[in-house]
Amino acid sequence: MEQNEVKVEITKTDGLTRELSVAIPPDRVNSEMERKFAEKRRSVTLKGFRKGKAPMNIIKSLYADEVKSEVVDDLIQATYPEAIRQETLQVASRPTLTDLQFTDDGGLTYTAKVEVFPEIESISYENLEIPTVEIETTDDEVNQALEEFRFRQSTLRPVERPAQEKDVIIADLTKTADPYLVIDGTDFPGSEIDLGNPATVKEFRETLLGAKAGDEKEITVRYDKEYSDERLAGATITYRCQVKAVKERVLPELTDAFAKTSGIAETLLELKLKIREDIQRHKEQELKRAQRRELVHLMCERNPIPIPEGMITDYLDSVVADVRKSDPEADEETIRKQYRPVGENSMRWAILWHRLAEQEKIEVLPSDTEKWIEGFARANNTTPEQARELLNSSGKLRDLRESMLEEKVLDFLMNKAKPVPVEQKKNTET
Repeated sequence: MEQNEVKVEITKTDGLTRELSVAIPPDRVNSEMERKFAEKRRSVTLKGFRKGKAPMNIIKSLYADEVKSEVVDDLIQATYPEAIRQETLQVASRPTLTDLQFTDDGGLTYTAKVEVFPEIESISYENLEIPTVEIETTDDEVNQALEEFRFRQSTLRPVERPAQEKDVIIADLTKTADPYLVIDGTDFPGSEIDLGNPATVKEFRETLLGAKAGDEKEITVRYDKEYSDERLAGATITYRCQVKAVKERVLPELTDAFAKTSGIAETLLELKLKIREDIQRHKEQELKRAQRRELVHLMCERNPIPIPEGMITDYLDSVVADVRKSDPEADEETIRKQYRPVGENSMRWAILWHRLAEQEKIEVLPSDTEKWIEGFARANNTTPEQARELLNSSGKLRDLRESMLEEKVLDFLMNKAKPVPVEQKKNTET
């Protein structure tokens, strides 16, 4: 052992917890103390002495406690990573330091309690069965998507008649009762109220059905507790509604000219084919996502490795903080209990896929990264150099490589897995 090398003794306690007893030799402590005192002497000015010229014995007398504290901090910062490397530990949590003390001969000792990642000899992934289905796109699905596109291309035409179910009302709304001041402001002129949209609150749809231009209505809305706008959820607000116009929605005819407005087809037939391909592609992507979720579940089930408690705690701390942003009164214990299984499997999968990448020598090559960057640059109308600089400056390049490596691991598992038709898999499980 070299003169300045730390001495480490490791003790295995419960589960994944390890205690490192670290001893720093006197020579290293003394050398660091002298260096700190020399720095202090150069930086301070004492009455009666030029800066940097005060006698060392006075410096040591005045700044002993301060220097000792700095030396302890610096030595721990330096020697803890050395101890980890020396013992080749894969640490999963921040250390808890205890028993810090100077020895009689001038050395320094402390104990660092840490959690380590589980030791995994081999990961099991053979013969995993993933559900699969035969994907088909029906004419009804194509027609529905075509109608939705047609609806988005529609126009509104004023009519001189009472409002019907699919009409749009143009109205000036005035808030007349809002006990809890949920909505900022009072007047909302020119509001569009779509009677044919199921998302329009029912009080507006029911009250304005049959209304004509010039009518005035009072509408009290009791917003559902699950309403999409959190400000309005659960609130009761009354409006005065002055109808300015009734408009009917005019849908374009299904012609080749209409198809050209899509920008992806020249004829109606070609547009239908494009829509069919798009629906099919989305279904295949969703099936792939579902199969990957099942693979992750099966891998965690097949390899129930222990998870460092510190990782779970950090995850749950983050979840609690996020939930309380929208619900400050949320019960912390309930949140932790609800999300703990999710956190455990998330952490378990993270450990497993990293270990599997090592086991099967799966890696992200520079060419993989470059290919992704080139695609990103094209999609964002920039150059690969600018895209690379953006990723580097934002610190996202490492995240990108991690994401790509996980995708490669999942591709590896998908290729090894056995697709089983959903009905057959259900029968096997029962």
